[in-house]
Parts: sequence; C-alpha cells; structure tokens
Amino acid sequence: MRINILTPGFTTSNGSAFLFPLVVHSKVLRDAQFDIRFVTRSSAEVTECDVLMIDSKEFRMDLSKERLSQTLELISSYGDSDSRVIWCDTTDSTGTIQSSVIPFVDRYLKSQILKNKTQYTSPMYGGRIFSHYYNEITGIESCFDDFFNTTLSPPINKADTAKLNISWNSGLADYSTYGPWKMELYRRLGIRVFLSYPRAIIAPTTNRPKDLSARFGITYSLASVRYQREQIRELVSRHLDTNKLNRKSYMKELRQSKVVLSPFGWGEITLKDFEVFLTGGMLIKPSMEHMDTWPNFYTDGVTYQSHDWDLSDLEEKIDWALDNNQELQTIAAEGQQRYLRYTAGTDAGEMFTEHFTDVLSA
Repeated sequence: MRINILTPGFTTSNGSAFLFPLVVHSKVLRDAQFDIRFVTRSSAEVTECDVLMIDSKEFRMDLSKERLSQTLELISSYGDSDSRVIWCDTTDSTGTIQSSVIPFVDRYLKSQILKNKTQYTSPMYGGRIFSHYYNEITGIESCFDDFFNTTLSPPINKADTAKLNISWNSGLADYSTYGPWKMELYRRLGIRVFLSYPRAIIAPTTNRPKDLSARFGITYSLASVRYQREQIRELVSRHLDTNKLNRKSYMKELRQSKVVLSPFGWGEITLKDFEVFLTGGMLIKPSMEHMDTWPNFYTDGVTYQSHDWDLSDLEEKIDWALDNNQELQTIAAEGQQRYLRYTAGTDAGEMFTEHFTDVLSA
C-alpha cells in the first residue's frame, strides 16, 4: 500500500511525535507492505498513493478566516483523486476539532479523543472539555476563550462523529535529557541515527531524596487553560519551588523525585508525563478517564494516580503516595514498564505496525 504523508516535518513537538514512529519503525512497516513517503504541497506526487495522510501542522497557519476558503479548496482537490484522504489532527487536546475540514476528508484522526463522541456536537468553552468544566464551575472566561470556542473549533454534526478515530499520541518520541536536541539535529540534517527510543533513565526503586516535584509553566493565553495550573501552583508553592528549570537541572530533579505532578496544559497529555515515566517517579495528574488514546499509558491506580479536576483530593493523593512507599513504587514501575514496552520494547515496532494497520483498515 502506497501511503503519502503530507507534512512540514519535525517542526513542532506534537508533529515530531506523530512522525517519529513512522521513521523509527520504517523497516517493520516496509516488511508489512507499507510504502510510506513524506511529501510536501509542492510535490507533483501528493495524490499518487492509495492513502494520503495529512499532518494538520501542514495547514496550521492556513485555517484562519482569511485563508480558509482557499485551504479547503485545496484539501477538497485531494479528495477528487482515487486516494483516501485522512486528516491527522496533531493538536494537544481531546476537545479541539478542526471542524471545517471534516466534510472534505474520509477519516479524521486525533492523538486522543473523547470517549463520548457526541460531546463534539456541542460547544466547548475554550475548545476543550476541561476548559468548559472550569468555565462552568468558576465562571472563568476571557476574550481568547470565546474566540476559540466560536471561531476556531465549532461543534460538528452527529453524522461526522463516525469519521473520528485515534491515531497515536505524542508519547512515541524521545523524551530523554537530550531527546529534543537529537530530534532537532534530525530535522536539520536528516540523519536517521539521531532518532531512537531511550531506555529507562533510572528505575523507580532507586533511593530518591525529594518527595515531590511540581515544575510547570502557567503562561497560557487562554484563562480557562491556565486555571488548573494556577490553582495547583498556588496549592503546592507554599511547600516547594515551582519555578521552571533548565532542562538538565529539571531532568536531574525528576530522577530524584518520588512523586511528580503533571497538570493539563494545552491538552490533557503533556510531554512531562513521558519524562516522568522515563525517570521512574510516580505520576499524579488529573483524571484521564474521559478520553481514549493509543498507546494507553493511563490506567488509574496502575500506571498513574489520578486526582479530581476540582483539585479537592490532590493533597490527599500526594499524602497517600508518600505514606505508602511500596504502592508508590509499584505504580511508578508499571508506568515505566508500559511506556518502555511501546517505545523501546523488542516488539514495539510490531505493535505500532499492527495499530497502524488497524487505523487504515477501520
């Protein structure tokens, strides 16, 4: 099967994570009879394929009101060929849907989706289910949230929810200490040796002098997005430093920490989750039970410990973890083992290829 991937390449963190397994597992994919090629809009062979998969980052600047009509006309032209057209939404959250493209594609894949797809047929404040939640319970709002809700991510109709499915999440990249620099070198030089999945940096059972780490930024333009982080920072900053560190110092702190807090950012899944799995701490984050993703690294009480979105039980969950060292290490170890199985595991390529096959055949 000839598959073209229309993409700008390794230009963003989510876009890089989308492409990463396609490059790393290229041999296994070829052995499964997938002929995968990366193309650009200027390529004459864009639609010379059985399936055209479009990385949404290719059009990230072209879905504005001023350019939308021209962009949709181009996407529609791809559908006029014999190729199946699949839109691969690599935005951060379950909620954000680039609604305008759905009528012009055969499938719409997201890295993570809401279990209840009918929620996409109703407006979400700030374009995210958790932004909508905080707006409802606190009344928090801003002009940016309103713009996002009404202009950038309007609801879709019920029939179109059938097009929605899961691609793969941003965990399938290199989040080791030097991972971001290695991916940047690959982007610049195109040398395959820079792309590989890291092994565990340190085991969960290692003696750790620091109880808790909570380093994260709060500079989000959408008030309903940054609200959760602001509240968590206010809650824990009385007890520890929450300011951001340079990467080497930050990764060192993760290696020394028993428990790490990872609130939602632009989306529910954050890159910190995978850094925590690699460094062997126990991940505590808001409940992920509302969403589906692949691989599913998030089983409450097994690979991570959840807390309620209203933060009412956060301190209780932290205290429980620090008072129950054996359970803490068990959850941390299972989180690390599951993460490594899908990335650096001996059958990781086969599992990705099986999922890729399912994605195309669904």
